[in-house]
Amino acid sequence: MSLDHVDGFVERAQTQAVAMRRHVLSLPAEQLRGRPWDVIAAIEAFANDQGLAMLFRRPKIDVVRRVLAALRPRPKVVVEFGTFVGTSAIAWGAILRELNGSDATDIHVYGLELEPKMAEIATDMIRLAGLEDIVSVVVGPGSESLQNLVAEGKVRPGGLDMVFIDHWEKYYVPDLQLCEKLKVFHKGSIAVADNTDIPGAPAYLEYVKKGGDLENGTVRYESRTLYPEAADGSRPSAVEVSTVVEV
Repeated sequence: MSLDHVDGFVERAQTQAVAMRRHVLSLPAEQLRGRPWDVIAAIEAFANDQGLAMLFRRPKIDVVRRVLAALRPRPKVVVEFGTFVGTSAIAWGAILRELNGSDATDIHVYGLELEPKMAEIATDMIRLAGLEDIVSVVVGPGSESLQNLVAEGKVRPGGLDMVFIDHWEKYYVPDLQLCEKLKVFHKGSIAVADNTDIPGAPAYLEYVKKGGDLENGTVRYESRTLYPEAADGSRPSAVEVSTVVEV
């Protein structure tokens, strides 16, 4: 993909995202404020009508929700690479709150977003959903942001329950390996990656399905490909869920 094509794609996405924010914030506030799943539904409704791409949609969210609900101990810390307009970050925050109780104070989602405009929009949606005390958007390159979170003690060694990867395919493996290098995983942590079949992330799939870096690494994975249910009977794009079985 050429740089011009990438820049044009990002510019179009930003234009649509700005329009989405304007539309959602124009809706009756009492219908959305403090209601994360309704905020996600409103964003998806706009996306369906106006062709806003790149969302991690509710059927896939529900797949990951079941995985998170099965984790023991209950998951408390999530980092995502690629927050875009915030639907996934809102979902993780809502799920962590549901699993741990509304009075939990040690749950957090860190959404890492390169584009400042997208981060601003995502923050507005997170605030509307009433999750600003749980979900934070960090602006900048994801690798630098994660290293800063670790240096600041916000993400601790062995303290990351899920990493969600949903940005540019060429960064999937390096970002996962950075998590390994920073030793933020524990046995039972999960790595969730979107778009691994469409448009495709072959290097990432090869890496996790063989169990990681078997020669040089210490983290080992068991990986499975999950598909959300489709109302029309078709097979939608996959979500790759890799569980850390050794650290």
